[in-house]
Amino acid sequence: MKLQWKILTASALCLAMATPIHAAPTDVVATVNGRSIQQKDVDGYVRDFKLSEEQAQRRDLIIDELVSRELVYQDALKQKLDKRADVMAELEQVRVKILLNAAVREAMQSSPVTEDEMKKEYQAQLPKMQQQEYKARHILVKTADEAKALITALDRGADFSTLANEKSLDSSAQDGGDLGWFPAGQMVEPFAKAVAGMKKGSYSKTPVETQFGWHVIALDDTRQGKAPDYETVKPQLQNFLQQRHIAVYLEKLRSGAKIDIKAK
Repeated sequence: MKLQWKILTASALCLAMATPIHAAPTDVVATVNGRSIQQKDVDGYVRDFKLSEEQAQRRDLIIDELVSRELVYQDALKQKLDKRADVMAELEQVRVKILLNAAVREAMQSSPVTEDEMKKEYQAQLPKMQQQEYKARHILVKTADEAKALITALDRGADFSTLANEKSLDSSAQDGGDLGWFPAGQMVEPFAKAVAGMKKGSYSKTPVETQFGWHVIALDDTRQGKAPDYETVKPQLQNFLQQRHIAVYLEKLRSGAKIDIKAK
C-alpha cells in the first residue's frame, strides 16, 4: 500500500458543519527543525483524509507525509508567503469558513433535534408519504389517430389486453399493457394527471400524449400507498429538522442585524 503525499487545501482544512472537534493526545511523534509534530496531527490526518483502517495502521507513512508537509510549510514562511496579499486573502477565507462551521455547530449543539421532534415531524409528513397508488394498463402508439381508433374499438367491446398485445409499442405489450402498481409521481406528468383523474375500471376516452407517443390507459385499481416506517426515514427527518433549526438561527441573526443591500 502506498499513500500519496497530500497538501491540505483550504477546502480540506474546513471540517463538515456537524463534525465536532475532539481533543487528541499531544505526544510528540517527530520534530522538524525544532518544530514538533504531535499525535493529534496524525489523528487529524487520518480523520481529514478518511483513511481506511488498513491505511491508518501505516503510521510511518503518515508521519513521513506530515514531515514533508511541515517542510513545505516552513519553506513558505521562510519565503514570507504568509505576508503576500493573495495568500493572506486565501488564509482569511479559510479562517472565515472555519468560524462559520464552528458557529453553526455551536448553534446546532445548543438547539439539537430531539427524538420527540422527529416523531412529530414523521406524523406530520405521513399524508404526503402515503401516496395514492394506481394499477393500470396502457397501449402506446405513434399517432393520435391510432389512439382514437383503439378507443373506438374499446367502445365497441374489444378486449384491452388483446389490443395492447397486438398494437402497443411499449415493452409492456407482452403483458397486455400491464404496468403494475405505481404512484402517480413515478410517471411523466400528462400520464400521471390522466390516471389521477380516472375512475377505477374505466379507460381514457381521449388519447394521452407524452414524449413517448400517444397512450390509451385503463385504470384497474387504486390503493393507499404504504409510508416507510419511522426508523427508515429517521436520518432524513433529522437532516431536514437540522436545516430548519439552522434557518431559525439565521433568521434570529438577521432580525437583530442592520443589513443594507446596495442596489445595482
